[in-house]
Amino acid sequence: MGGCRLKKKDLNYFGKDLSKPPEPQRMVRAQISDSALKFIAPELLGEPGSIEQDDLQEQLVSASAWDVAVRYHEFKAKRSFRALAKQLRRLSAQAILERAQAVLGSVVHPLEQRSAPSTELPADAQQIDLDIEETIENFPGLLKNSKLPLTAQDIWMSYAIRRSQPVVLSVDTSLSMTGEKLALTAVALAVVLLQFPEDPIGIIAFENEAKIIKQPNERVSVQEMVERFLDVPAQGYTHLEEGLLASLKLVREGAGHGQGRSASTVLLTDGKYTAGRDPGYLGPKFPHLVVLKMGKEPASMELCRELARGGQGALREVGELESLPGIMYGVLKDLLRGRSLA
Repeated sequence: MGGCRLKKKDLNYFGKDLSKPPEPQRMVRAQISDSALKFIAPELLGEPGSIEQDDLQEQLVSASAWDVAVRYHEFKAKRSFRALAKQLRRLSAQAILERAQAVLGSVVHPLEQRSAPSTELPADAQQIDLDIEETIENFPGLLKNSKLPLTAQDIWMSYAIRRSQPVVLSVDTSLSMTGEKLALTAVALAVVLLQFPEDPIGIIAFENEAKIIKQPNERVSVQEMVERFLDVPAQGYTHLEEGLLASLKLVREGAGHGQGRSASTVLLTDGKYTAGRDPGYLGPKFPHLVVLKMGKEPASMELCRELARGGQGALREVGELESLPGIMYGVLKDLLRGRSLA
């Protein structure tokens, strides 16, 4: 077209007046089919034009859903993001669940053999069969007089039921565990609940203080659990002693949820504490304690060893962040299969 100038009517394309600059929100949204912003309602972005608001849009344009999950606490702390907190949390949880789905594998759950009267069989009983020995033992007159009436209550059945292993996950969410560490920790927790939805698993998060995210006998969706975890303030000091004390309390309270077995505790930490006493003395108070140590810093290794040794458990090192979900999944799979990890 050379130096030919277009007339205003020529700028009209399919009824759209292209001579007018596009609205900032629509212009941004048109460029981001794969970015986080496409999940955000336009009205929640507020009035465009301010430096802060333009910066918000620019950051969301370049952010994937996983980027939002990694930077969730950073975004949430910005004043201009407050109206988006709920949407960003939901988007982050969805990205975390997608990552978790990629880690899942097949698990063969261990079974326990039991007997009960036929009228008392649990709904989830498997491999049901007549238990002749128990029936005779509980109705000794059966062999002496075959004319005695035999009721359903007198007939005993053998059956198998899934073995349940209570587990408490104790997670450091202090300032040293923010960003990608926290997002990958959420992936690890999601993997556990997706794979073992019926098992009594409790979750505690701690920084300055400890907070119960999920009770062992509580049934919540994985999405809700992840959103609860994301909303724990990742800030302040690391009160490892407080986290372990809260975990120990949950272990003792949940002792009845595991068919008579003591709960195992899995502690996820970098081994550093900046508040409270040296928590090494708490290791022997746990029936079983497994420590997953984040990072490669050697200075905190001895405390992690002491805790695992005192809790008659094991120490697992998580050198690379990306391996955390897989390692957490492997540990929980072994525990729920009945392996001691000593």
